[in-house]
Amino acid sequence: MKGSSDKVLDRKGIGEFVSTLVRQLKYRRDDFKVMGPSGGFTSLIDLGNIALAFNTDGVGTKVLLAAEANKWEGIGIDCVAMNVNDTITIGAEPIAMVDYVSLRDTDINIAKEIGVGLNVGAQMANISIVGGETALIPDLVREIDVSGSVIGIAQKNQITTGETIKEGDLVYSLQSSGIHSNGFTTVRKIIKEQGLTMDETFPGYNKKVSDVLLEPTRIYVREILDIINLVDIKGMANITGGGFKNLVRMKDMKYVIDDPVEPQPVFSTLMDLGNLSYSEMYEIFNMGTGYVVVIDAESKHDFVSTLRNRLSIREIGHVENGSGIEIPKYGVNLKDYY
Repeated sequence: MKGSSDKVLDRKGIGEFVSTLVRQLKYRRDDFKVMGPSGGFTSLIDLGNIALAFNTDGVGTKVLLAAEANKWEGIGIDCVAMNVNDTITIGAEPIAMVDYVSLRDTDINIAKEIGVGLNVGAQMANISIVGGETALIPDLVREIDVSGSVIGIAQKNQITTGETIKEGDLVYSLQSSGIHSNGFTTVRKIIKEQGLTMDETFPGYNKKVSDVLLEPTRIYVREILDIINLVDIKGMANITGGGFKNLVRMKDMKYVIDDPVEPQPVFSTLMDLGNLSYSEMYEIFNMGTGYVVVIDAESKHDFVSTLRNRLSIREIGHVENGSGIEIPKYGVNLKDYY
């Protein structure tokens, strides 16, 4: 089980909340064993030769900007992406999803746009959306909350746990499409303080604020499922809430990011407008790296030649003995996920 938070100062609090909640979950069936510790990107149930992967996630406060802009189609893609990008981190193939939408009142146009986005996301991830729940709860929600849960299948002998990560392994970045769906409490605070509206031109872009900030989350399913059969992948991380701290969720090692990608201009603009430090930026946002893959040096040629024509990838660092994340170029030192 995991939690997510947009504010750096809240990560310790959310960590304590999640760990307290998890400590109460003591009951387990004897016939279906849980595989591995909690705290990863997805959870596994042992079914003999295969394992079932389960995870759940939501779009978060990005929906508040969607409501302000009345622009909803990307939110459905985000909902799928936030789930399937977690599922594939252990090498599981996501196959089905259920969605959950809670709202204060009904709007047929919003329903259509979210549904179209969910369908587009499902096509991108090659999953079936097999059901869901819509709750009309005006006393509980101010706008709309969109989340989902995904089930995946993994061959047990192909599960990527991160346990084999060792000193000298290489860290690769798969480029993000933008902010994705994390950090929007911070984004909204900056936008409000700057008095920007969704219809204005975003600083440094020839696009509206809404178009830049609501760019859908990139889905990495097809690329990762293709590469895991060709390359010995040591570990994978979805760069979601907590930014680059997600790397330590693979394995407690020292990840030295000595050649980070140049982030999209949206990040430098937010950094300047919000007067944020590099440490805060790398702890809140993906900074242009939406997904990370760790491989050994011997696999470099096969990895690069397979993916380089499909999306932007870059070797950004290496693994050392120790703990935490270092980005020497910016003097960034990050520790535990929570």
